[in-house]
Amino acid sequence: MRVSANIVITLLLALILSACGWQLRGVTNQPNLETLTIKGASTKLRYTLEDQLEKQGVLTHNESPYLLVIDDEDWMRRTSAVDFQGRQAEIELRYTLYWHIQDRKSGALLTTPARLRAIRTLPWYPENATASSDEEDLVRDDLYEDMTIRLINQIATASQRWEPY
Repeated sequence: MRVSANIVITLLLALILSACGWQLRGVTNQPNLETLTIKGASTKLRYTLEDQLEKQGVLTHNESPYLLVIDDEDWMRRTSAVDFQGRQAEIELRYTLYWHIQDRKSGALLTTPARLRAIRTLPWYPENATASSDEEDLVRDDLYEDMTIRLINQIATASQRWEPY
């Protein structure tokens, strides 16, 4: 009797986790698209998106019937903590992305314009600015990866709603 109660509790917890939408970091849903044109993205975002989409089986080229339009990318860097001497001790990076998908032929919006935002905080060591700067670059790369995965998941969800060509 004790074993079956543990099994029931384990299954119930697994069901609750799957129902809330929890996923491992880096897991992406499969977009229901064969091709996609990316328009307006920075070079770093474009390359990261193309690599991830290719892994999902989505070709990116300039003749796709669907346009992923990156309306704006915004980086904000601010001091989030100071040390006892008033020097920067921690910084916050915010990366905001505005995007939508539209039909190439008609120009109709297939998704409403949306915003994605990712925030990371990292320590800053004034006595070792080079290492801190290198760490900031790594965190920026991590933010690009995170944003790409989140964007592909949203594209996958949106592409389930319309009938691809």
